[in-house]
Amino acid sequence: MKKIILLFALAGSIFACTKKEEGAASAGAKGQNGIAIDSSANTDLVRKAIAAFESGDTATYRSTYSADAIFHDNLDSMGIDGNMSIFKVLADKGIKVSIEVGPVWENQFDKPDAKGYTNFVMGYTTFTYTKGDKTAKTVIFAVDAIKDGKQAEEWLVYDKTAFAELIK
Repeated sequence: MKKIILLFALAGSIFACTKKEEGAASAGAKGQNGIAIDSSANTDLVRKAIAAFESGDTATYRSTYSADAIFHDNLDSMGIDGNMSIFKVLADKGIKVSIEVGPVWENQFDKPDAKGYTNFVMGYTTFTYTKGDKTAKTVIFAVDAIKDGKQAEEWLVYDKTAFAELIK
């Protein structure tokens, strides 16, 4: 009998200390409709896309997005091909890119939005563009809607001034 009681006590303490699973519903506190986490497969996916952009790996970059992904680049909307045209601009202008990744986190909501998204990865990155002896820095805030393990829609907000001066 003592062994059974100890087994239940041990099992109960293990379950009490278990991490909340990714995609789990919120605790239901008043006003709460999701959770925020700092590390997940989705945050890794976004970091993978950023690393591919920095290295110029177009195949890996493209693989992180759905085929019909929509990009809102300072509210200028385009598809994946339009977004990827930046790789050619950088190569044609001889511009090198280095990226410092700031905080990245994921919001997982209990109910999908109108487009069916429940997972959004957000983050700050600092892009440093170098052309010869000229350098331009841009801080970008990004929100990526994730669906079926791919980035489905992306919103980027940043000041284009420094980059525009560099590509002249």
